Amino acid sequence: MSISECTKKLFGVALDAADDPWSLQLKQAWMAGDHVDLDWLSACLDPYDAVTGSMSALFDQHYIKPAGKFSIPTWLWPKPNSSDSMYVTPKNMESFIDSGGLLEIVKQLKSFVTQNIFPEIPIMLGIDHSATAGVVSALVERYTREELCIVVLDQHFDAIPLSVRLEGLCQAKTVFPSGIPFFPPTPVGYSDQFCCGNFWAYLMEAGIVLPENLVFVGVADYPGHKETPGSKFRKTYLDFEKRGCSFFPRNQFERPYTGEFTRFLQEKINAPNIYISLDLDVGSFASTYAARYMDRPGIGEQNLLDVAGIIADECSRRKAKITGIDIMEFNMHFLGIEMPDGVKDTTLGLVQKFITALT
Repeated sequence: MSISECTKKLFGVALDAADDPWSLQLKQAWMAGDHVDLDWLSACLDPYDAVTGSMSALFDQHYIKPAGKFSIPTWLWPKPNSSDSMYVTPKNMESFIDSGGLLEIVKQLKSFVTQNIFPEIPIMLGIDHSATAGVVSALVERYTREELCIVVLDQHFDAIPLSVRLEGLCQAKTVFPSGIPFFPPTPVGYSDQFCCGNFWAYLMEAGIVLPENLVFVGVADYPGHKETPGSKFRKTYLDFEKRGCSFFPRNQFERPYTGEFTRFLQEKINAPNIYISLDLDVGSFASTYAARYMDRPGIGEQNLLDVAGIIADECSRRKAKITGIDIMEFNMHFLGIEMPDGVKDTTLGLVQKFITALT
């Protein structure tokens, strides 16, 4: 069933619950800065403002209706108010996550989608990828978990306990592209509470989604099947694959892939309703320079648009319905950035093309 003539409601979720030093430094710089002479994009506070400002001319053509923003406390915004400086600290962020505050907001988002977006098709623009759990939970209640397949474009598999992932990063000899600020992590003191790095595990363990209905595309952290003794990260990751999760890794895009990806989708999608979740970091340093966590190069714009087109074609072929879309992990501080070597971030153009390719 085509969604081209169905009404879609576009809404924003400016949730940015990040306690890493880089994110906090960007927020603190924003709160201390002078914003008087900023251009419109630099002055945008969240993805909703940026996307509605850049592609509003296409909304009527694609039956997209701006539906406003889900309310988030200002200190959790990517660009907090200057009066929030006392709250934007590592301790506050850690306490918020450890106490279940992030999960509580996601549960509230579920109610917002049910009451304010349905029966139209949701298109969410946000930052913290864990917000996807709220929309997916609402959709499962609407369609049942057996009838909802979720296709996730993400460089990371967000089902790994943070302590396990950080332990793996400490042991790995990762080469980071020149100029990327990188803070060597340590597992000590990190919580494994619900967050953007493990929310898919939460949804599976809670019985909200079925592992066999989760399809991950572009993952660069996929460890392969060669066993490494003592690799807890590898075992944890591949155990999810054994439970039914499917993966089309980043390295598959380094050779002719369209036919293989089409066959992959035909095999893995077995539900009448499809939700598509795009984490912008899947295109780090290739199709975007404005994703929140960019730790290695991702796939290019044409790759992403190929994937969107193949998903749309496959839905049309099998008369499946796209029941929702989200685009997450925007870095509002780098959106549209122009670098000294002439490279310019074109994330907003990519987002526009991705949405229109699916709608």
